[in-house]
Amino acid sequence: MTPKQTAYKKALIKDIQINKRNVFLDDEQRREFMLSRFGVESTTKLSIAQLKQLLDFCLRKVSDVVPNIITEPQVHKIEKLWSVKARDKSSMALLVFANRICKRTIYDILTLKKDEATKLIVALERLKV
Repeated sequence: MTPKQTAYKKALIKDIQINKRNVFLDDEQRREFMLSRFGVESTTKLSIAQLKQLLDFCLRKVSDVVPNIITEPQVHKIEKLWSVKARDKSSMALLVFANRICKRTIYDILTLKKDEATKLIVALERLKV
């Protein structure tokens, strides 16, 4: 990140901290909301776009933040690449591979976020047959 982006990110976090009381009763409720929508517990781990979404929610400009869940074409692409490139073609082996790539425990491919699915697709494309 450039110094300007870092400063902007810090300003967004500061605005969220100031305005979080408009919608959240306590920090635990805010953490649960962020975990359900963005998959993280800390504002420092959010991207600038996600911070903007959270700030809009805190300022009540939007009624809810829609989680970025995996799309149907991404699911199809992951399954197709896995069936072509994997030695062990089981769904459990795919979940283990996804856990390693996304660095979190995944119980179902449909619970992936869009960016995690993109990472998984890139990793599958790089696999050698």
